[in-house]
Amino acid sequence: MKIEKVGLVGYGRFGRMASGYLQKSKELLVYDREPQRLQGLAQAATFADTVSAPLIVLSVPTSEMAAVCKQMAPLLREGQIVVDTCSVKEKPITEMLAHLPESVQLLGTHPLFGPDSGEQGIGGLKIALCPVRIERAAYEAVRDYLKRLGLMVMETTPQEHDRQIARSQAIFHLIAQTIKELQWTGQAISTPGPEGFYRLIESVQHDTDQLFFDMERGNPYAADCRDQFIRAMTKIHEDLLENLENRLAPG
Repeated sequence: MKIEKVGLVGYGRFGRMASGYLQKSKELLVYDREPQRLQGLAQAATFADTVSAPLIVLSVPTSEMAAVCKQMAPLLREGQIVVDTCSVKEKPITEMLAHLPESVQLLGTHPLFGPDSGEQGIGGLKIALCPVRIERAAYEAVRDYLKRLGLMVMETTPQEHDRQIARSQAIFHLIAQTIKELQWTGQAISTPGPEGFYRLIESVQHDTDQLFFDMERGNPYAADCRDQFIRAMTKIHEDLLENLENRLAPG
């Protein structure tokens, strides 16, 4: 199976990055609800034309998935493939199943990188795939295309994806958001480890607040992981204070 034409809904930071790769080998149509983002873009199209493509990539926030699915549902034809790119998987896949017709194929994906981490190229980076309701030939066509881009493909379930991402990406973004709130930056007097850590933190801070809130609120496992993390950090802090008090206590 060969997919020649792709519709991309959403032209934010990740959508722009994705379009750069898609347009190299596919006929590409791009829609964004904010027309100014598409000014001068040769691939700009209406929403209806964009979602008429055989494969549709939804590069929209998790919190907007239901609305976008409802808007596109009456325009879809049997056999089309709809792919999401959200940082969580259970919630957007549930929305697609609930609002899109059973005659279309569904594939959940999470590119495990972004415009900053993929700035020097995406070869060797990872992407998670959750085959929801998709024919084998269509799935293999998408998977093989991603492999040709040099990506490492990881097949998983929405549940396992969200469990693992809650302990990795969600916690890392929590730390980055906390440091952003404190207005801390890397220091001149530092060892290589913290310097590298702060560089990573700063790259994450380029992401929108909406992405952070969607990732934390949309992942059913994130709240528990945050709670465990904060409790463990609090215990370490209390242990440090207790040890210090014991050491300073009169004998």
